[in-house]
Amino acid sequence: MKQYAVIHAVAGLYEGYSDTTCEFFPKRGFADKHIAQILDDYRKDEMCVNIDHRTENEVYVTMDRDPDNYKACVPSDMDHDDYVAEHMDDVSVEVFSVIELDMSNRSDSTESCWLTWDQQDATLAWDYFPLCMSLVARVSSDINDGVSGESHKTFDPWVVDQLNDFIQSVYYRNHAFIDVDDYSMHAFRIPKPKNSDSYDEA
Repeated sequence: MKQYAVIHAVAGLYEGYSDTTCEFFPKRGFADKHIAQILDDYRKDEMCVNIDHRTENEVYVTMDRDPDNYKACVPSDMDHDDYVAEHMDDVSVEVFSVIELDMSNRSDSTESCWLTWDQQDATLAWDYFPLCMSLVARVSSDINDGVSGESHKTFDPWVVDQLNDFIQSVYYRNHAFIDVDDYSMHAFRIPKPKNSDSYDEA
């Protein structure tokens, strides 16, 4: 069966990057309607200076907190990225991304699968949807290899605490987040159909 995930994230490591959310919908039309309703609210917000439908699956919303720029828009003769760079202290960029999930190959699995989101690059982190154990094993391996090229940092108590919190979230919650050095990733549990223990349609 297919599902459609809608990621709402701050692009990169702007303030609020740990607050990335993900909602799941059974049909693409529901996902698109959800985003359209939120964008309607952004259009009424004085701080919204640009809404960019970058691709059919991605929308970027630029917010400017400087009162002098309220109700403004990115000048037509100015590149959007240049505008963001020039007003960096006051600007944030939010991303809406629709991700199609085909869980047909997991139809006989009773264990949960996860969607992973690369927070820094604002994109899907992995091109597959791991089971709980695979998710924990890969993240642990990545951290152990040293995300900054210094594998000894694995033994830093703070890093160990981060990893422990991530692992507990995988087994007891629907959202897990790991943020160590330049490794910043969200993971979201993909829901199973109602009244089903697997990804088979009920």
